[in-house]
This record gives sequence, structure tokens and C-alpha cells, in this order.
Amino acid sequence: MPRWVLVLAILVASATVTADSVAPVPQAGATAHAESAAKFAEQQVTQLTVHRATLARRYQDELEQIDRLKNQRATWRRDRELRDSLSDSLETANQLSAATRELEQARVNLESARRSYLVAIDTELGAGATPERARQLAQARSQLDPQLRDAPRRIVIPDFDIDPLADPEELEQRAAELRASEEDLSRQLTGLKSQAAELDRLVLLHKQHDRAGDLFNRDDDEPHRNPARASGEPSTDESSTGLGGRQPSVPPAASTPNFENFVPIVLADVIDASTINSLAAAQRSGDPAQRADAAHRASEAVFRRLTEIRKRRVEIEDRARGLRRVKG
Repeated sequence: MPRWVLVLAILVASATVTADSVAPVPQAGATAHAESAAKFAEQQVTQLTVHRATLARRYQDELEQIDRLKNQRATWRRDRELRDSLSDSLETANQLSAATRELEQARVNLESARRSYLVAIDTELGAGATPERARQLAQARSQLDPQLRDAPRRIVIPDFDIDPLADPEELEQRAAELRASEEDLSRQLTGLKSQAAELDRLVLLHKQHDRAGDLFNRDDDEPHRNPARASGEPSTDESSTGLGGRQPSVPPAASTPNFENFVPIVLADVIDASTINSLAAAQRSGDPAQRADAAHRASEAVFRRLTEIRKRRVEIEDRARGLRRVKG
């Protein structure tokens, strides 16, 4: 064999071995980067969760302080302290609301990072990892699967149209699918209504705080008086706060992501795009009144869709029962 042929064969073999050994490196680097991003997102969620919990405890303490002041005898000093406490609670409520939105956005980012990490793992496994590396990747994947399985998913409504020749079993299967969609929508509706109610209370807190401030500022230089009230007239406490001893609360951070964040994902195929867009825009604005209005609109749209699905499901079930009676 000529020498140049032997040299060429050695070079080709060497290049092949080098390529095989280097090929997995870019995939491993991409996986490591995705893993780092997922871990960073987890740290962000942990830090924001602690921060929000601190604000929530402070807010509850301030509400208790307001309740104690409201139960005291009305004096000029008491009213001053009540005004200051209302101002502090409103500021904390705003911070708590912002922290809640920030936490929920961090949870969205965490889910996205975990999905990217999962894709990187599958890509590296498909490229042919070493046995030891494959074992590490499989272990990481086993930890990601349950985390992503519990994440919100888009609700898909089954087709209302059915085959006129469908047998009872097919009809019952379609009815079962519609019933499952009903259950998913019912959970979304409950969450949206609860969120709208909490936002309504936050709006009320803003309004009553502003009104209390106006009243206190108006009487700032006047001696305190507590004239007799006519029957049915609100007391100083009620007129200045309008809350009857109960302060509005900010929605607690649930174990599942906030509905505002996930409505575009979960309800994309359920309600109209304008309602979804208005909810997203309201969330970005941070205005409690705008967010409450958007939540009400979304809940109404979900309710209409839920009613439509329930009606169609009952019709299909009735038809299946009728066919079974005929066959019987």
C-alpha cells in the first residue's frame, strides 16, 4: 500500500474519532445552560415567596391594628392614628398586590425554564450520551416530569358536532369529554370569581382611604367633636372607613399560578380573544379597578361557555339514553 494512502486512512480515522468525541459537547453545554436557567428561576420563586409572605404578615398585623383602633372610643388622637394606620395598610396592600403579580410571573418563567430544560435533556439523549451521562439525564428528567405535569394546561372543548349514526357508546364518550371540560371550566370560574371579589375589596380600600384622608384633612385644624347621631346615621368609624370593621384583603398567593397569568394559556380556546387581551392588559397596568373589571368580564365569558357546554352535554346524554331504550 502506498505511504500516502496509509497516511490518508489514518487521518480520516482520527478525524472520525475526534468528531464522535466532540459531537455531544455542544448538546451537553446547552443542557447545562438550560439547567442553570431553571435553577435560577427556582431561586427567584423562592425569594419572592419569602418576600410576599413577609408582606402578608405585615398587612395582617396592620389590619388587626385598625380593628383595635376602631373599637376604641372616638377621639381626635384615635382618629389621627386610624388615618395613619389606613395609609400604612393601603401602602402595604399595594406592595402585596405587586409582589403577588411578580411572584406569579416568576412562576410562569419557572415553568418555561423547566420546559426548556426538559427539551435540552431529550435532545442530548437523542444525540447519544454516554451511559453515565444518560443516567444523570434520566434522573433529572424524572424530577422534571411531575413538576411540569401539575402546570396549567389549555382547556380544549370537544367538538359539539356528532355523527348522526353514532351508537350510544360513542355518544357517552363524547358526553364524558364534555363533562371533563365542564369540571375544568368550573374550577377556572371559581378562581376568577374569587379573584374578582378580592380585587373589588382592594378597590374599596383605595376609595375609603382617600375619603378618610379628605375627612381628616378637612378637620385637621378643628377641635374634635363627637355630636350625637341620628338613628341610622353611620358612626365616625363607619363614615371614615366605610368598611364596617372589616378591611379588604389582598388575594393570597395560591399553590397554583395566578389566573391572570394563565388565562391566555388555559382559556385560549374557550373565551374570545378580546376578553383575554383585556385581562392581560389589566394585569400589566396593575390598576386594581381595571383588573377587577377584566376578571368580572372573564368570569362572565367562562360562565356563558360553561352553560353552553352543559346544555350540549345533556342533549347528548339524552340521545344516548333514547338509543339504548330503542335497542333494548
